[in-house]
Amino acid sequence: MQIALNRKSPMPLYTQLAQEIQQRIRSGALPTGARLPTIRALSQQLGVTRLTIHAAYNELQTGGWVESTVGRGTFVAEMPHSRISAVDLGLEMSAGGLISDMMRMAQLPGMRSLAVADGSAELYPQRDFARAIEEAMASGPTVFGYTTAQGDPTLRTVLAEYLLERGMSVTPDEVIITAGVTQGLALIAQTLAAPGDAVIVEQPTYLGALNIFGQRGLRLVGAPVDQDGLITDNLEALIVAHQPRFIYVIPAFQNPTGVCMSTERRMRLLAIAARHQIPIVEDDIYARVVFEGIAPPALYGMDQNHLVLNLGSFSKALMPGIRIGYLVAPPAFIPRLARAKQANDLCSPPLMQRAMAAFIQHGWLTNHLRRALPRYRERRDALLTAMSRYFPLGLNWTEPQGGFCVWVSLPHSINVTDLYLAGIDRGVAFTPGDAFFAGQAPRPYMRLAFSVASPETINDAVRILGDLLGTQAHRRIVMREAPSDCLPLV
Repeated sequence: MQIALNRKSPMPLYTQLAQEIQQRIRSGALPTGARLPTIRALSQQLGVTRLTIHAAYNELQTGGWVESTVGRGTFVAEMPHSRISAVDLGLEMSAGGLISDMMRMAQLPGMRSLAVADGSAELYPQRDFARAIEEAMASGPTVFGYTTAQGDPTLRTVLAEYLLERGMSVTPDEVIITAGVTQGLALIAQTLAAPGDAVIVEQPTYLGALNIFGQRGLRLVGAPVDQDGLITDNLEALIVAHQPRFIYVIPAFQNPTGVCMSTERRMRLLAIAARHQIPIVEDDIYARVVFEGIAPPALYGMDQNHLVLNLGSFSKALMPGIRIGYLVAPPAFIPRLARAKQANDLCSPPLMQRAMAAFIQHGWLTNHLRRALPRYRERRDALLTAMSRYFPLGLNWTEPQGGFCVWVSLPHSINVTDLYLAGIDRGVAFTPGDAFFAGQAPRPYMRLAFSVASPETINDAVRILGDLLGTQAHRRIVMREAPSDCLPLV
């Protein structure tokens, strides 16, 4: 195998090697049953230690990519996705069911996943974060004990300064550390509403929010989104009719559409909320993932009536597994939310909180984003280019300037569940659009996430999806002629 390792990269050599072999297995260059070079031969060829090769092969074996037999060697394993059928996936096309599917498929060797909107593992700043953890450990034994439910004071102080870039002037006492945005949403649902209460959500909106609110027994009222974000024209009518406990929005690079709420819509939303004294829950998780220009300022910083609660996390901009997020709220909300946090898990891990504070303070987060954002932009561009090349004419999709998601409008003739299962059968995963709606979706949609896959994998996946779309919709879509009915954005 001709493999070039980058010895100047912060990524360990064994990780580079493992990822290169994974890519060749995905592409078919290394088919099932193919024998990999011996550890001795490959170490000599690449000029690295045998330990490096052994570590790479061990990682591949742990992930199910290869199988090793003493005395015979290391061979490419049968790809699990080839054994998956409709019986295994797609049984529950709800928010919770699809989240479960996405987590399972993300672990399957050979699966080309455009389903998960997470940071890419190959871009994780492992070395710098390890340094941050070492510094946190050296700060004393307190990081191995409990801290307050509201969170480590050092991290809350660092975050108060960090959030100035989002136009938010807050004190550390207005910040609660959470296990990602997910826990923040759960605390808000528990504190601000009771089972049976109504909440207004964007239509479509984040799968995880729908799952959390649904599990809480809240009544979801959808308000539509277009290219300028939440449509506010009929918002007051919805408020009068349903008396919601809060309004949940994603103003910056919305998931799943990728659109941003316009300044005019932001001002109208804040004015409506003030008239009716309804809290706004602002999910700001994608605000740091910007490819062109800058993200619009946070609603929290524009609010003069102390009604906005802001949620953020480092799951997208950094690494999801550290499970560090934050909830910023006006002082009147903090005591109830802190009590709910304490009842939920007592406190978030002090060691990870202190490490996150060090990571930000040393500028390592800024450096990471400077390196990672161009790579994410490259993947977005690869997705948009591949869609223009392989998708049938007449389909519409968003072109986000940030975030990880592209939203595709499909013709009415498409059965998105059949498309989903057909994609899985061919080793391609995406997220069907129906589950992003609180009610009935007006037409078929799909969300494509570009952050995890390489440009080459994205191109392969979109080509396969294009073939499947053309086959399923051949009666209404001609590859060289647009259909008579134009497809709306949402």
